[in-house]
Amino acid sequence: MKDHDLVIKKKALDLLFKITNHQNVKSITKELLNYLLVADSDFKKELANKICMACEKYAPTKKWHVDTVIKTLTLSEGHVREEYISQVITVVATNPSLHQYSIVRAYYAMKENLNQVGMV
Repeated sequence: MKDHDLVIKKKALDLLFKITNHQNVKSITKELLNYLLVADSDFKKELANKICMACEKYAPTKKWHVDTVIKTLTLSEGHVREEYISQVITVVATNPSLHQYSIVRAYYAMKENLNQVGMV
């Protein structure tokens, strides 16, 4: 994914997504989040949405899912599709044990930068 060619980056991302499963989702997502920090803005949207898609499909815990989507929202400059934001809101809403935790995580994420469209 570090190639300069956008087509190669997209193919590498698709391959990573295809090999993602319940056993490796944490390590692959961690690498994708690290790359999200330096990715070109034209690639961030696809990258951020693949991260959220992997979270939705393979999250080992709901807490990890919430943490990862919040991290993605803070790093992606508003490139996460509404469906993934709604999906994580549903996860939180249907799990009372996550209510307080999620509010605190969202608060501190927004406190760092109020210009985060997805978080706001």
